[in-house]
Amino acid sequence: MPRPRGRGTARSKRELRWQPYVARVAAVFERIKLFLRRNWVVVKGCLIFGGCVLAFMLIYSRLVDSEALAGFLSFTAGATGFILNIFGASVEVDGTLVSSPAFSMGIVTGCTGIVAMLIFASAVLAYPCRAKQKAIGIALGVAALFVLNLVRTVSLFFIGSHFSSGFFDTAHFLIWQPVMIGAAIVFWLLWVEKLVRVPSH
Repeated sequence: MPRPRGRGTARSKRELRWQPYVARVAAVFERIKLFLRRNWVVVKGCLIFGGCVLAFMLIYSRLVDSEALAGFLSFTAGATGFILNIFGASVEVDGTLVSSPAFSMGIVTGCTGIVAMLIFASAVLAYPCRAKQKAIGIALGVAALFVLNLVRTVSLFFIGSHFSSGFFDTAHFLIWQPVMIGAAIVFWLLWVEKLVRVPSH
């Protein structure tokens, strides 16, 4: 006697129809798991780097109008004015304003190199090595980027004093900003190559 068609038969047909798609999805997840297992150190480093950049940028956005950042801006302006006077520029510093009879330049948050420092620090924290090596790397890298940023502000003041505003904007935005980010990457590579000893497992 033939069995009547019921819900169970219809359900089994639907399941058979979806089985190839389910198998493909499962295969994709298996490949992802295998990739993560084989490259977990790299993936972990990328996740830590992205998380640190996001966290630092959130903190930085909260500090934009704070007294701590204002003090750093004033310190950068004072250091810039000091170096310029050594080279005979005869400038005066008033807060964050560096000025001479020929040119005046205000030190704002974009002139501090903080973004490059945050990128460098995030890359150092993401690298798998000892905490002491990370602390040394961050200290040396941030100091080096601060010095390079002073070279940047001093050169921009001389450019503003002797060239057109168009060339000043080009040097400020199109030359020095990529140079600062590139320097952060180069300093990180030097730190990895010269100072890091990865612990053996």
